[in-house]
Formats: sequence, C-alpha cells, structure tokens
Amino acid sequence: MNNMALCLNDVGFTRQGRQILSDVSLTVERGTCCAIMGPNGSGKSTLVSIISGYLWPTTGEISVFGKRYGRVDLRKVRRSIGLIETSRTPAFPDYLNVREIVATGLFGLLVLPLGSEVSRNQWRKVDVEMADLGISQFAGSTFGELSSGEQTKTLIARAMVSSPELVVLDEPTVGLDMRARALVLQTLDTLRRRKRPTTIVIVSHHLDELPHRVDKVVLMKEGRVVVDGKPAKVLTGSNLSSVFGCKVSVIKKNGRYLAAVKNSTV
Repeated sequence: MNNMALCLNDVGFTRQGRQILSDVSLTVERGTCCAIMGPNGSGKSTLVSIISGYLWPTTGEISVFGKRYGRVDLRKVRRSIGLIETSRTPAFPDYLNVREIVATGLFGLLVLPLGSEVSRNQWRKVDVEMADLGISQFAGSTFGELSSGEQTKTLIARAMVSSPELVVLDEPTVGLDMRARALVLQTLDTLRRRKRPTTIVIVSHHLDELPHRVDKVVLMKEGRVVVDGKPAKVLTGSNLSSVFGCKVSVIKKNGRYLAAVKNSTV
C-alpha cells in the first residue's frame, strides 16, 4: 500500500435518501494518471468531492498517500491535493494579474495574504511553472483577458506551484474549442513527462480529452464502478456501449483513443 496514492474501499454516498455512489473501490498508484469516465449522473463529480475531502462518504474508507480520512486532519490532506474544477472557476479579484494568481496557489487562497511577502525563491518557482506550462507571456494580464484554454492552463499552474502530491481535474476541457482543448491536453502531457510526475486523476466524458499517457481507466455507471484497468482493456466498444447506452466504436490513433457513436440506442 506504500506505493498507493489513492485507495477507496466500498465507498458509498447517499443524499436525501438517494444513493449516488455504491460500493466504489479503486486504487491509484503514485506517479500515475487515472481517468474516471462515465455519463452524466454516474457519480463522477461526487467522487471527486469525496477524494478531495469536501464530502464525507456515507459508507466505506478512503486513504490518500496512506492517510486515512477520519484519522487525519483533512485540511492538511487538502494541501497535498491540487483540485481543478473549470465548471467552478475561482472568482479572482480583478486587480490580480496572472503571475499573482499563480502565486496564490502557494497559499491556497484567492488573494495574496496581507502582510505576507512572497519570497524571491517563491516567485522563481512561479516563473518556472508558468514557463513550463507556456503562459509566461500572460504574466501581466488579468484572468478575464485570457481565453478559456489559457485560463485553464493558469489554473493548472496555480495548482502545480505548491507541488501537490495529487492533482484532480474535473472535466478540464469542458466548453473549450478545439484549439483550447489541444492546449490543455499538451499541458497535461507536459506534467506527465516531468522527471517526478505528480499523480493525476482526471474526470472526463470523452476519450479525446485524455492525455497520451493514461495508466488506468475507471468506467462508472449509476454510481458504481463497472470496469477498471489498463486503457487497452477498458476502452473497448463493448464496455463504452454498455456504460453510455449507445453503440460505440473505438479506435486508437497517434497514442490517443477516439470514439464514434453509431446510433442512439444499443
């Protein structure tokens, strides 16, 4: 278990009498990339909130890097997790530029804390992260001046500047056009190529939104894990047809998986 970044054992979640998650068990090894996929209503976003420590499971156990929820201070655990939810983008003050926004990730705040100077080494870390992710040219811009893809890259840089052990991305390319989506995927590929890659959990609906190097895929339906394992095992027409309720064919091209829907019903 020492090599495990994330362990869920029979996790369930009920809200107002409705069972949203049932008997969810999965593991993610350190330094790997795991994709969680499934249709709307399959429980993916609820699972993200539980992994990130913002929802408490009704049943089951969860551990992040060996720290079992319920036995540790969740505030400390959250500081080791970079959570990126583009559907709930933080409302940064208009007076902050992009460089300052990335720097707020050092403190886990939406502003730079009063009376707390950002050190030269910390600014250097901010600049290195921005350069690595290709957003240095936007350092003096405001968040609102950026395109959607550039905003997502800024959020990723903000999460990475604090050196999180685990990064959780909830549909990072939702609502983006093709160019912006490609930029975000390039950013995720950059993270995967680092000498000591951060553990990544990415939630998505679409195969073409996954980075090149995905180590594990989890398919969910109606709050349960249907199948999980290596992409070649999981990302098949049969599995996706069953989960999404339509006839799906799958092809692999240039290291990425693509899906085509043949008709609306299986």
